[in-house]
Amino acid sequence: MKRPLRTIIIGSGNVASAIAPALERSGSISVVAVYSPTPDHAAALANRQTSAVAVSDVDAIPNDGELYLMSVKDDAILELARRIRPVESALWLHTSGGVDASALSPLSPRYGVFYPLQTFSKGVDVVMEEVPFFVETSQPGDLTLVEQMARSVSPRVYHADGMMRARMHAAAVFACNFTNHMWAVADDILRRETGTDLSVLYPLLKETLRKAMTVRPADAQTGPAVRGDRGVIERHAAMLAPDEAQLYRIISEHIIDYTNKNQK
Repeated sequence: MKRPLRTIIIGSGNVASAIAPALERSGSISVVAVYSPTPDHAAALANRQTSAVAVSDVDAIPNDGELYLMSVKDDAILELARRIRPVESALWLHTSGGVDASALSPLSPRYGVFYPLQTFSKGVDVVMEEVPFFVETSQPGDLTLVEQMARSVSPRVYHADGMMRARMHAAAVFACNFTNHMWAVADDILRRETGTDLSVLYPLLKETLRKAMTVRPADAQTGPAVRGDRGVIERHAAMLAPDEAQLYRIISEHIIDYTNKNQK
């Protein structure tokens, strides 16, 4: 990549707030504008860039960019692709794992995906060098450019088509979002019933993750469900709030079925 690409960031959420500064620091892009329908959000991210302006009117998005990086909710990608003025000479990328690259085709024949497989939260630093990036472009000639851009922040860069990304995204929801929700439920139970909080489970969580990274998670499964101990399962469920008990039983039955299926 010979010089930074003149870039417009569309979106100011968690992903955009992590990726845009990292890419600019790497020298692969120069952010000239940040669009968000919420002016304060656009300004907050624009102020973190070297010389970007904040834009809150979709019709005011500059049309002289070389790269447009769209990092918004999945449902908003198609909507914005219909509303934003096309810039057919530019390369358009979105950061979603679950939306096909062709969603950006109304904006340019040059489009693709720049998907970081990581959880991002504003104010929480992420080691970008450890983040895997999955990329795809409509034009073969743009793939090298996008790969170079990704490698400017992480050595873990892979090519993935839409179906592969969608399946990886679904797996990531199980591994990250669902797991985090289980931690939230556990924290609620501990605070309500014991006066403690999730911190008492930190050693258990660390060991569970260590084992999952050492052997296949299925081989590391423990607990009453994998043993088929329905007496313990029902005693636990009886102590919980109705919605928690329902969740407990559903997950336990899935573990029992999964274990039985894989032991055959």
